[in-house]
Amino acid sequence: MATAFSNNEKEIIRGKLQQAAKECLGKYGIRKTTVDHLVQIAGISKGAFYKFYPQKEILFFYVLEDYQKSLMKELANRLEKEANIGVEQFTDFIFQLYQNVRQSFLMNLIQQQELEYLMRKVPPEFIMNHHSLDDMFMEQVFSYIKIKDHVNKRVVAASLRSIFMSMMYMEEIGEQEFDEVLNLLIKGIALQIIEEVET
Repeated sequence: MATAFSNNEKEIIRGKLQQAAKECLGKYGIRKTTVDHLVQIAGISKGAFYKFYPQKEILFFYVLEDYQKSLMKELANRLEKEANIGVEQFTDFIFQLYQNVRQSFLMNLIQQQELEYLMRKVPPEFIMNHHSLDDMFMEQVFSYIKIKDHVNKRVVAASLRSIFMSMMYMEEIGEQEFDEVLNLLIKGIALQIIEEVET
């Protein structure tokens, strides 16, 4: 009979699996990574993997969500240091956030349309919970800026999400113009939601 893992062992194994997932995302992407790849790198058995995750896509989803949380924390830290955040600062902050994504392992997944694949593979409640995370993030962002009356924060979160998803179609949009397009779209949202504070 297999021995149950202690809480400490579970944390260590989860950490190893998440590190293995990041490594595999960079090398192979989601579709080409197998559970065998993950357990070999993590140094655990295949049976042990399934005690933690019912499928590899769930592990990848958590890794991507953790990455998003780290970006959110970074943005919140930047916003916290600023006073009277207006349209220009907000635009710059969100634009830089997207640039960070473009320079990360996530961009490869976006270009290979692996994110779309991942969203089809995980249960719908994971997607709904993820959207709730976006909404909570926007609440945090809004706590640092003066928002116009009657702004629907969920619509703003969905709008920023749709801009993010446009990175999947960078080639079709036009790579040379993409940064300007991205900046213009973010600024368009900023102009509609931010009440400029007169100094």
